[in-house]
Amino acid sequence: MALSRRAFLPLPVVVALAGCTSLTNEAVEMAIENRSGGARDVTATVTPVAEYDPDDPPEPDFEGTVPPGSRQLVADVAPSPDAGEAPIPTRVHVVAGPYEDVLQVEVTGTGTIDVRITRNGLDAFFAAQD
Repeated sequence: MALSRRAFLPLPVVVALAGCTSLTNEAVEMAIENRSGGARDVTATVTPVAEYDPDDPPEPDFEGTVPPGSRQLVADVAPSPDAGEAPIPTRVHVVAGPYEDVLQVEVTGTGTIDVRITRNGLDAFFAAQD
């Protein structure tokens, strides 16, 4: 006996909610978006500036290949300040193919650190959760 469409109706909703970490997440996530023309091997590390030690660099938060036109999400990469506290300066070190850069973003609460790989280089910014 074949299953009806109604049996599968809740499945897309469950799958969509399973990938949505910002619903219950108090930490910051990182999104790596590849807007360049080809796949990029990416290594990305996110560390609060106050915790960074150049003599003991942290382990990467993401290592892998990001296909063109795709977006990879990495959960819990940095802490977020409580309401009313000062923003946390955060160091974002990204190596993506021929590009390498150390960027700094101000984390103001829960949200996403967006890293964009373009044909001309790298860009990073913080997008707070609404």
